[in-house]
Amino acid sequence: MRYFSNKVAVVTGGASGIGEALVRELVHQGAIVIIADININAATALVKELNVPEVSAAPLDVTNQEQVTSLLSTVVETHGQLDIMVNNAGIVVISEMEDTLEEDWDKLIDVNLKGVIFGLQAAYKIMKQQGHGQILNTASSSGLSPTPLFTAYSAVKHAVVGLSTATRVEASAYNIKVNALCPGVVNTPVATGRNTSRGMNLDVLAGGLPMMLSPQRVATAALKGMRKNKAIIPVGMDSYLPYLANRYAPGIYDMILSRGVPLMRSYMKR
Repeated sequence: MRYFSNKVAVVTGGASGIGEALVRELVHQGAIVIIADININAATALVKELNVPEVSAAPLDVTNQEQVTSLLSTVVETHGQLDIMVNNAGIVVISEMEDTLEEDWDKLIDVNLKGVIFGLQAAYKIMKQQGHGQILNTASSSGLSPTPLFTAYSAVKHAVVGLSTATRVEASAYNIKVNALCPGVVNTPVATGRNTSRGMNLDVLAGGLPMMLSPQRVATAALKGMRKNKAIIPVGMDSYLPYLANRYAPGIYDMILSRGVPLMRSYMKR
């Protein structure tokens, strides 16, 4: 039997980007999937496109803890269990440290960190009671090594990685697996109202960067990492190489990054 067959999974931010790819891959591997997204119209459209009874949609604002808890309770009432929780919803803020506003920090922390915390805590309680489960938190390569010009984003993604790895140790006693997904730059829509740029050109990202990953590649790697229960799941060379360099030669990597920042500034601000 396949690893994900008949498992009940909730994917936040599941209507687009990496979340959508994860939904498609989970469905392909036999899971029962609830697409939880603040954009319920997009989530419903994806359900119609997939056209299988194992998929449903639910509106969810991950910054609202009551909504998150209520949704997971409803999932358990409907399906009898919650096997997989994917905390994937997120936003991007592109900004140097000196330009980042308090509202940028608030938005990043509310969605990218507290949104993960709320989903993690609610799922953890359910899974502890039922005696099993798996939680995938979408972090980023920016959570494994410094990412200049994405300073606030990098800081929050580091927090997601730390949250995931620490919880993983606690959760193992209850047969709960916790994994952190850390892809490099992914080719997903970024020029949306939920993302912010301070002095940088979002159109540069929208037009693509070298070595961009497809969401499908990220989803495939994520599920493979979940099957192997990897603590951290890096995806792409722009995730692996900085991760290894920062881990084993942090001084050299810091020097390389420092010398590359002027080029990054000119590219991102053009």
